[in-house]
Amino acid sequence: MAGRIAQVSAEGKAESAHITADPISEALRRHLERPRESRRIWEGCEPVYVTGSLVSFYAWRDWKPVWVSENGPSEAAAALVDALGESENHGLIPADYNHGCLSGWLDALERDRSWGFTAWDLDAFEAALTDAFVRYARHLARGKAEPGNIYRDWRAEKQGRGDAYGLLEDIGYPADVREALAALAPVCPGYTASIAEARRLRGIIDSGGWPEIPGGETLRKGDRSSGVCLLAGRLAMDGDLPADLSDIGEDESGCLFDRKLEKALVRFQKRHGLTPDGVAGPSTLEALNRPAQDRLRIVLVNMERRRWLPRNFGSRHIVVNTAAFELEAYENGRRVLEMAVIVGEQDARTPQFSRNMSYLEINPYWNVPRGVLERVILPRIRENPDYLGANRYKLITDSEADSGGNDPDAIDWSGIDADSFPGRLRQKPGPWNSLGRIKFMFPNRYHIYLHDTPDRHLFERSVRTFSSGCVRVEKPVTLALFALENDPAWDRRGIEKAIESGETSVVYVREPLGVHLVYRTFWIDPDGDANYRRDVYELDELLWRSLQY
Repeated sequence: MAGRIAQVSAEGKAESAHITADPISEALRRHLERPRESRRIWEGCEPVYVTGSLVSFYAWRDWKPVWVSENGPSEAAAALVDALGESENHGLIPADYNHGCLSGWLDALERDRSWGFTAWDLDAFEAALTDAFVRYARHLARGKAEPGNIYRDWRAEKQGRGDAYGLLEDIGYPADVREALAALAPVCPGYTASIAEARRLRGIIDSGGWPEIPGGETLRKGDRSSGVCLLAGRLAMDGDLPADLSDIGEDESGCLFDRKLEKALVRFQKRHGLTPDGVAGPSTLEALNRPAQDRLRIVLVNMERRRWLPRNFGSRHIVVNTAAFELEAYENGRRVLEMAVIVGEQDARTPQFSRNMSYLEINPYWNVPRGVLERVILPRIRENPDYLGANRYKLITDSEADSGGNDPDAIDWSGIDADSFPGRLRQKPGPWNSLGRIKFMFPNRYHIYLHDTPDRHLFERSVRTFSSGCVRVEKPVTLALFALENDPAWDRRGIEKAIESGETSVVYVREPLGVHLVYRTFWIDPDGDANYRRDVYELDELLWRSLQY
């Protein structure tokens, strides 16, 4: 191996006979305190560049090593090298942490144990291990990629935990390494199950993948063909068709599409966000035939997204998954509510961030945002001058806000654009209001919130990207009951009466209620099932490419 471990001179061998901890510390200090113009601290592997944090860490501990001693590399050092090799379980790349180099370096040092070691041998290995540990720890705790550099609609700060250098203070044994790294990654059943799903998919890939089911023919209950046999085998590989039910009457003309196969297909369709009709049509066959390699990528990019998020979502919280068009509410780790949502269209994507809900507004006014005004409202006004009155809009100027607005009939709209718009538009409360009868506020600088909608028919669509960024909820009263659960002044009848009154009112949320807007094209649900969704915002490939560098 090139580098200093291969350069054992006669002088070095003489020094190695009875080395103490002090020579290692002194060698480490000399290396880390080199002039700034020379930051490479070892040769033979990819270089580690000295940072202020690295120098401060060792200076604070009087340059005492973590991973080595006069007896050579510790068992903890070997445990770290092994852990770096297993980083691919998290969708990370062992080469990012110089695993191949460090593994070979460790082997070379182990072979030299009978000769003894020089401080020159050990201090570079020590610094290289610490550098690798810190990088790996940070990637586990906060993710490898910088989301703001990838997604224009990423609006959250990374929330991962952990001071990597602080963790090094407690490293003494192999178990310490494993426990420290395990605590940095998300410690939740869904993340652990994602690791298992990735491992399962790698096994399928290694065995040649799953069989492709020929397209062009829709398969349904009652059919008998070789295609039905392939469908049964495919569903069995994913566990949707249990092994004890896999006998589906195969004969020379093929297999029978019976009730149990239909039930298994419905389960697959539900897990993939497809219409659960039990029929293997074009969309279902496309999902079934998607290569296992693609599925593995989806799992890994979503594990990275999970590392960006808070480790603790709060005892009571709401999760809106924009990729799945779903809202779920949790209390003490238990899912207590789920409903459909409508999210931002492609040109007005719903961003990802977390905030606490602070209040509800019943019978809200809607102040039309500039983007909606320009994109939607103005073209309709030009087509129909009566549009504003028919939809209960008022034209408001600052000086006339209290008086109720101006007369839009007196304006020539043909030359009006968003820049020259004479005031602002406000829609009156009522069943026609674009926000419906309730909006849920978690104040943020992006002006995003949850709200009701009068366009109930849109919830029947499977792909629901129709909003201008805010999230429309299917069951607003039910969600309000969850938000106000600990407020004895409110029950369902009370909320309904407030709506019926037509009066605008504000109700404050008494206890912390986190709202987390996320984008997950893969997740493990509370029942332990792996769920996949279409990448409607086309974000997965961007993240995958970023993770490869």
